[in-house]
Amino acid sequence: MSTWTKSIWEDTAPETGSFPVFENDTHADVVIVGGGITGITAAMLLSEAGKNVVLLEAQKTGLGTTGNSTGNLYATVDEHLSHIQNKWSIGVMKAVVQSRAAALNLIENNINRFKIDCDFARQPFTFFAESLDNEIEKFIEDEFEALKEAGLNPKIVDDAGLPYKTVKGLRAEGQAQFHPLKYVRQLAQHISGKCRIFENSRVIEIDDENGIVKTDQGKVKAGNILLATHTPVGVYKVHLALAPYREFGVAAELKTGEFPSGIHWGLNHPKHSIRIFKQAGKNYIMVIGDKFKTGQHGDTKKYVEGLENYLKDRLDVSETKYIWGGQHYRSADGLPYIGKHGKTTYFMTGFATDGLIYGTLASIIVSDTLLNKSNGWLETYDADRFAPLKSAKDVITENANVVLQYMKDTPWNVDAGSLNEIKAGEGKIILQDQEKLAVFRDEKGEVHIVSAVCTHMKCVVNWNQSEKSWDCPCHGSRFRTDGKVIEGPAIANLPYKKTNN
Repeated sequence: MSTWTKSIWEDTAPETGSFPVFENDTHADVVIVGGGITGITAAMLLSEAGKNVVLLEAQKTGLGTTGNSTGNLYATVDEHLSHIQNKWSIGVMKAVVQSRAAALNLIENNINRFKIDCDFARQPFTFFAESLDNEIEKFIEDEFEALKEAGLNPKIVDDAGLPYKTVKGLRAEGQAQFHPLKYVRQLAQHISGKCRIFENSRVIEIDDENGIVKTDQGKVKAGNILLATHTPVGVYKVHLALAPYREFGVAAELKTGEFPSGIHWGLNHPKHSIRIFKQAGKNYIMVIGDKFKTGQHGDTKKYVEGLENYLKDRLDVSETKYIWGGQHYRSADGLPYIGKHGKTTYFMTGFATDGLIYGTLASIIVSDTLLNKSNGWLETYDADRFAPLKSAKDVITENANVVLQYMKDTPWNVDAGSLNEIKAGEGKIILQDQEKLAVFRDEKGEVHIVSAVCTHMKCVVNWNQSEKSWDCPCHGSRFRTDGKVIEGPAIANLPYKKTNN
């Protein structure tokens, strides 16, 4: 298997300048936690309306979920419009399409207004099948009707136009693609004179009651807290209705032949998204997909190898140049949770793999709320909604899965092993004096030992061999080998530990 790399977006986005680390104490009207497309868009909308905005990003702007996405922008959804229509109603399904189209239009308007160079282009969206069965045939029929009802003017085609055999497709014009990291970085630079943006400023505490957000080096007192972190950092009931998933992406240079522009979603299992990206005179083909529950993956290499083989079996490509991973959170009822939760806090979560558009939409809805503007989509995505008939089955399934992870992590299911059994480049959970330890041995032979108990809700983490990380199988928190948080909902790092071995 090829070596793990940066995402194709991180490697091809020029630096646009950095932002300072947050220090000391300050006041603001709004403090935004997270500097991806959601947080930066909200900062733009609120600061341009005259709000005093502070944005805190744990690493570099855009390098979280945004910088590991597909770069695809579309009005339909990962959950599929026919599914939304069946679970909710035609009216809700139409609202989803209309609201997502509005968010896409805002992205395009920002690009034009600020002259952002990010390879934006309107493109068709195509579902394609390489072979047919009853399930795929029915899906195409049902999704065609839903797309038609939503006004997206779909068309069923016999050939999806790819350079390998397809037997049927479903296409909708007028969607789009762009370079997500170029967009977010340049947008951040354009708005930086109107709001305060800080990087490498991880939030370590959130006080909803008093409107206080703390980092290692200071705190912000604000009237409103916006959690633009893909999943809310901290402990909330909404985590019971969110399922964390990871999926990998690979990209390789197309050596011969042509590949059509556009968004292409495969319908055969395992499902993949495939697209072309042109950079410096070269054509790269990227394929993303085959999702799995975070921390419940076993050998993650099989997922990467599956993506590489998918490309090599269909196209004349070079050796894989890029391999990266991304995370998403799926809501129990198929819709995101957007809006106020608590006294000062606002949620923007549950975007599934549709976060570039849903993140932008969440920023519109929450900004309108804070600016006392009416928004017709607020009720559709209400963060505190309760829809038992629509979500009960998925909530029960996901939480039964979480309970199973807790049961698996009892002391008798953890190896009482020694450090000597751990090879260079590998990680393992061992038990010592009834304490679970997460142990990693680096390529130099040095051992790194942290607590194996996730600081979010005390589930035991699992080793992710591909990405060299400790991943929580309960709510999706991920940690580096030194215990530092990669992504939430955990706020605190895994504590450093010593061993008797």
